[in-house]
Amino acid sequence: MRRLLVGVSTVTLAFMAVFANPAGAQRVLGIGDDALVLPQGVLRFRTIGNWTWFNERYGKDTPGRPLGALEPLGIDFTLDTIGTKQFPNLASLQGGLQQLTGNPNWHATLGNTVVNLRDHVTAFPFVFEAGLSKRFSIGIQVPYVHTQTSAFFNVNTANQGNLGFNPALAVAAAATQNATMNTQFTTAANTLEGSIAACQANPAASPQCPALLANQANAASLIANSRAFAAGINQIYTTSPFVPIVGTDAQLAIEARVAAFRALYNSFGVTSIAATTTGPFASQNRLTVRDAQRILSEPAFGIVADPLQSVSRSHIGDIDIGGKFSIFDSFGGSTPARMSPKGLNFRSAVGVTFRLPTAQIESPDNFIDIGSGRKATTVEGRWFGDVLLGSRFWESFIVRFNKPFGDDQEIRIIDLPNEELAPLYRKQNVHRQLGTTFEFETAPRIVVNDYLAVSGWYLYRNHRQDDYTGTFTIPAAVTGFSDITIDAATLDLETEQTEHRLGGGISFSNLFSFEEGKSKIPFEVQYLHWQTVKGAGGNQPKFFTDQVQLRLYARIFGH
Repeated sequence: MRRLLVGVSTVTLAFMAVFANPAGAQRVLGIGDDALVLPQGVLRFRTIGNWTWFNERYGKDTPGRPLGALEPLGIDFTLDTIGTKQFPNLASLQGGLQQLTGNPNWHATLGNTVVNLRDHVTAFPFVFEAGLSKRFSIGIQVPYVHTQTSAFFNVNTANQGNLGFNPALAVAAAATQNATMNTQFTTAANTLEGSIAACQANPAASPQCPALLANQANAASLIANSRAFAAGINQIYTTSPFVPIVGTDAQLAIEARVAAFRALYNSFGVTSIAATTTGPFASQNRLTVRDAQRILSEPAFGIVADPLQSVSRSHIGDIDIGGKFSIFDSFGGSTPARMSPKGLNFRSAVGVTFRLPTAQIESPDNFIDIGSGRKATTVEGRWFGDVLLGSRFWESFIVRFNKPFGDDQEIRIIDLPNEELAPLYRKQNVHRQLGTTFEFETAPRIVVNDYLAVSGWYLYRNHRQDDYTGTFTIPAAVTGFSDITIDAATLDLETEQTEHRLGGGISFSNLFSFEEGKSKIPFEVQYLHWQTVKGAGGNQPKFFTDQVQLRLYARIFGH
């Protein structure tokens, strides 16, 4: 990228050195946009560096936080517990373990998570503008965008997980222990059942028959309960990806029931369940970060997404092509009038821009990815106004209205904005209609001298709610628990945004010196810093941005 910038700058400077002629511009334009329309025959090249970072957003409906409060960017991934809410197919495992432990209030959890995110977006727009007539100019902007998400991910910081990976799926000794226990329970039940049948056929068949026949109801109940218990153990501990962790409440309760069944069988003279059989083989460890990344990425767990780790991407952004038309300009066309305005002056212009969907949106398989743009065809109308008082103070006012067109995109449909860990079956092709955006921008400027200006800057932005459509029925064979219907309209939630940005900067220009023949290449250099000072909507980040802009001028035809 550095070579590209150096190459473009070198070619541009060489071009300007050859073709540099009076640009006919105001002596110091200042930061931000304005109502200036390039004079006929003038070419302006702008290269801009934008460095933006953010790690907070203005939240909405976040439990325990007031409306609009700043909250960490990774709050949706920071969970007190990972259970059936995040993984609905854990519900059957939870129900099965509630029956095995005899505790209907037991809840499955893989532990807690802590996620800290810090996003960086670096954009380099290259802008070419040309004045075609006295009142009309055209331009094209091609942005190159690099995004980086820095992620810190940790799990089980509170050591509260009660489920871990099932060792029997990978360790032969664990599978053997489970199979041995199941065989012992089967043998015990069959043995006791055979004894009852033999005593019923011949009460004198054994000295134990009188006692056994007197207590055969309890013996029958023991057989039924132990078989159900063993079947449940066999189902979970041989097929489930998760089982209780050693030493946790569920595992201890199961081991206590194994001991109880052994004692009951012993009371009937059946010793098939060995004293060394304490229970099924438990998970030995709580989930680690590596384990959690496996759950996110491996097909067996249903999410099939990228791990929660730092990610960098580079791509072209959405390209803008547009024109600008001067409505009124009291400055006059002469160089003295533009370079040294006096009294009250006003100029106004209108413009229209078409945005091409050349960007790369965030990946539906990466929950923390940032796109290089919205990748939506858009038309934007603009109005510009400049008011000047004397030769030192002037202020620009800009109004923009952005209208995207509908399209189709592949997106994971989530039911609520904070339920980000959507399984693969929720990735569907939905119709997307992005909301309209209104912006108001103003920049007051003070021209210090013929070369320098200082500026303030403010922008208000309101983005209306997006609209997503599409309804999909997912069968139980895919979800793993039941048939469900998902509606893409849930993606509309928390897409309306309001933002206030405030900043300021400084500009250096040699246009006045160039008009006087003291400089060979007309150029301007600007620095602007701004940040979001207020926002609303739930997913409105608090941005911090530094911008450096270089403007170079040349006359390509005309006087």
